[in-house]
Amino acid sequence: MEAGALGDGRTHTPMNQSVDALLARHPELVRLGGRPPLATYLRLLWCHRAFVLTVPLGELRAQHQHTVLGRAWHLLNPILSAAVYYLVFGVVLGARTDVVNYPAFLVIGLFVFTYSSKCATAGARTIVTNARLLQSLTFPRATLPVAGVLRETIAQAPMVTVMLALVLLTGERPAWEWLLIVPVYALQALFNIGLSLVAARATFHFRDVEQILPYVLRLWLYVSGVFFAAERVPAGWARTLFDTNPMQVFLRLARGLLMGTGAAPEQWGAAAAWAGAALVAGFVFFQRREGDYGRGW
Repeated sequence: MEAGALGDGRTHTPMNQSVDALLARHPELVRLGGRPPLATYLRLLWCHRAFVLTVPLGELRAQHQHTVLGRAWHLLNPILSAAVYYLVFGVVLGARTDVVNYPAFLVIGLFVFTYSSKCATAGARTIVTNARLLQSLTFPRATLPVAGVLRETIAQAPMVTVMLALVLLTGERPAWEWLLIVPVYALQALFNIGLSLVAARATFHFRDVEQILPYVLRLWLYVSGVFFAAERVPAGWARTLFDTNPMQVFLRLARGLLMGTGAAPEQWGAAAAWAGAALVAGFVFFQRREGDYGRGW
């Protein structure tokens, strides 16, 4: 049979015809170095759900196993951070004068921000630190960043309990709205998956991202209203940027529910929009280089 040119630059030969026919009959198969269609990829991710769950559970057991307090550090770290930041921002810089219950305001802000910060840091390491696994096995590479977010989500569960206990100690009274903190964290988890996917691919291409990321997250921490009320931000472009900061959206929602000021429907809409946009954008950005992960180390 006479060979011709295909639109993608490949030569049209009987061998290619048979390969194309095989791929048409079995969409779960992918050309070496290629990436499957979106529907197939999502189905493969679901098929690897046991792997996504097993990896974070094993990593959580391994963390802090050589320290005296062990897994208690998951709880102690944000509590100690809250004490330090309260002294610096609340007492020294006087930020507590702008908020009725500054201890609760600060605790909620730190716990919510820490969740996204840890997910981004974990995502940045997933592809690079699992190089041998990627070279040895074939599986959807997105399972690694998703597993990292799941690990931080599982670790966050007892932290939410501690956060609620601390908010109670500051004088806030429990209400049925506190139950809505669960969907808030669900939306934030979707946002964090997108964030983790972006960090994973960025670090794969530029290893320096892992070194720069802590400084980016620290800057994000300082400009997100974790330590100060929105009234301190001057009107104009600075206030507009502050209000559209995705972390500020989640902070306002969580604080409104737990501190009794309420959560408006537009706040839920903004949180859902950020979660959906981050998840879709992060997934598309990550999957475009699916065939490269595990090669060129």
